[in-house]
Amino acid sequence: MRRNVCCLALMTGALFAATWLMRQPASQADDKTDSKDKTTAEDKPGVKKKLLRAFMHKKLAASQSVLEGLVVEDFDLVAEGAKQLDVVAKGAEFMVSKDPTYIDHANRFRRVVEKLSKEAKEKRLDGATLTYVDMTIRCVECHKHVRDTPGDR
Repeated sequence: MRRNVCCLALMTGALFAATWLMRQPASQADDKTDSKDKTTAEDKPGVKKKLLRAFMHKKLAASQSVLEGLVVEDFDLVAEGAKQLDVVAKGAEFMVSKDPTYIDHANRFRRVVEKLSKEAKEKRLDGATLTYVDMTIRCVECHKHVRDTPGDR
């Protein structure tokens, strides 16, 4: 059972990473902005999108940290990744829309990250793994909603 759960978590993470990589620009230089550009990000077309992409990259890196911790059964690594996800989820950048459905997705994500932290603290591998899968599902559902909803992103 433990082997199956770990394999499922690994495959989910690989799918999540592959999806993210396929959506990346050809050059990572596009993601870099200096501090002067950040102060007027909302005033420049495309800059907001680049900043959001960099923000989502932070989320992905934290998620990968959680997955690595699950695979090697390192609960400190899982907890650190969950902590990073919590910080990201509480950031202003996280609220990309005032749409009620998006807000619901964001709140669900925050709750599942809190649960992941608890599972890591209690050193429950199966619980943390299932919570990680739930978190990944939440991410995919939210991203689908954002892509399918017309409006300012």
